[in-house]
Amino acid sequence: MRRGILEWFLGAADGEIRALEEVPGIDAERLRELWCAEPELMLRLDRLYAASQRAFERRTRAAVAEDLLRALRAVAQGADVGRLDTAVALAEARLEEDTATAGARGLNVGLTCGIVVSPVVLLVVLALGAWVPGLFGIDFGCQERQALLHAMVCFAGGAMGAVFSVIMRLRDPANLIRARSGRGNPGSDPASDPVQLAQSLRQEGWYRVVVGWFLATALFLLISGGILTVITPPLSAAELCGPGPLSAAGHEAVVKAWFFWGAIGFLAGLNERWARGLLRHPSAARDEPGPQDGARRP
Repeated sequence: MRRGILEWFLGAADGEIRALEEVPGIDAERLRELWCAEPELMLRLDRLYAASQRAFERRTRAAVAEDLLRALRAVAQGADVGRLDTAVALAEARLEEDTATAGARGLNVGLTCGIVVSPVVLLVVLALGAWVPGLFGIDFGCQERQALLHAMVCFAGGAMGAVFSVIMRLRDPANLIRARSGRGNPGSDPASDPVQLAQSLRQEGWYRVVVGWFLATALFLLISGGILTVITPPLSAAELCGPGPLSAAGHEAVVKAWFFWGAIGFLAGLNERWARGLLRHPSAARDEPGPQDGARRP
């Protein structure tokens, strides 16, 4: 049970990679003849067999490897080579799906971890904000508490905006997965490791949330400090703190201020410039050739 849950999140554990020559039941002489007769097909088969042993899901590893070996044994015993070509094509499709699953799951896990950790970070910051000033004899009054709460609301909005930005940009996740794994590009290696791809996208999913935090915090400081005057908050912290208890209008003003700073943080997390390095539109990937494309074009 525990192993299955870990493999769902992290991918199947690495095992020993076996070569075609080590597979029992295949005559070595006949295998050499196939290499001489169909070198390109056998090279694809060899790479896919190695890639199947590094697939993200264990069931994919077993199914793809078994299908390839079954077709290879049949051809070695005299069956038509077209059967092997069909098995190779099916294996490529299944491994492509496995890589897409690894990338999407890794990114979703990273984003989910960021969302779950965000409330914990908020509580820790609030606790420190109320405790640390007392160590230096600073009176943490109503205005300071309101400013800190506004900062935390903006902070949470930045995390939500960053996650929403990633989700909206995943219109065609297959292009993202191919770009990250190297598949679908000329000269790419089909034996790329989807487990490492999932790990990389988990880290980048978490990184997106962290970027949203910092963008929202930076925008809060710019607005609250009077540096950015284009956007003005509905009420300042001083205006929300009166000598007596809050009236109905005062409570409404507090809620309005919370929504304002939450929206500011959300918009900061939606910043496309920071998200572009991870998730680019397919059109942008085609319109902006890389160094290799530029070298091939006159």
